[in-house]
Amino acid sequence: MTSYSFVLDVNGKPLAPTKEQKAWFLIRKKRAALVSKYPMVIQLMKEIPENEICQDEIRCGIDDGGLHVGIALVQKCKTKNKVVFKGTMEQRNDVKHLMEVRRGYRRYHRYHKRYRQARFDNRKSSKREGRIAPSILQKRQATIRVIHWLNKWINITNYWLEDVSVDIRALTDGYQSYRWQYQRSNRLDENIRKAAILRDGGKCMECGKSNCRLEVHHIKPRRRNGSNTLDNLITLCESCHQKTEGQEE
Repeated sequence: MTSYSFVLDVNGKPLAPTKEQKAWFLIRKKRAALVSKYPMVIQLMKEIPENEICQDEIRCGIDDGGLHVGIALVQKCKTKNKVVFKGTMEQRNDVKHLMEVRRGYRRYHRYHKRYRQARFDNRKSSKREGRIAPSILQKRQATIRVIHWLNKWINITNYWLEDVSVDIRALTDGYQSYRWQYQRSNRLDENIRKAAILRDGGKCMECGKSNCRLEVHHIKPRRRNGSNTLDNLITLCESCHQKTEGQEE
């Protein structure tokens, strides 16, 4: 695969990317200076007028994930699109643990160093509307920082975020699906309990009662290694759910 280098003019204005071989040629000829080695960025020794700058569309594709995030930049050309950059970003997964450690230090300080009566639910940041958990928020902010970092070297025109639903039965239940079935999720909602209620039509599967308090029951209990998937859940009313407590299959 051909590798490309980002290009800046003498004033730091982002230009169209060029091949790495051409970039090293310009550096050897003293017509450009190396700004960054990875990703490779060079800065020309001259100013480029606005009417000479390439106006091709640059798309940024993002494959979001909890552990890794894939980022690619594609230049839309007249004949064939070309990938000018691709990389993988590794996300942090220690934020929750560090916050728990900090909470332990604070509690120790309150109770042993400076006694203060315990309070509950008194932090404004945890009660504000639209709050995002810090472990998730820092991952989103890390991805945005990388995008802003790349945007200094190339003019990104639009963004494409991959958002697909996959059938997790292949991982949990050993379910072998066809290729066209793999990305057809068996989930009807992000919350699996809501998905079970939607699938069952909002009524108890035992007595048929609706317009009442509905609960979701594991057909095979978790204590017996029952999976937390949609196929192992059933919707029951409160009274029917109580009848199942303590019953062994």
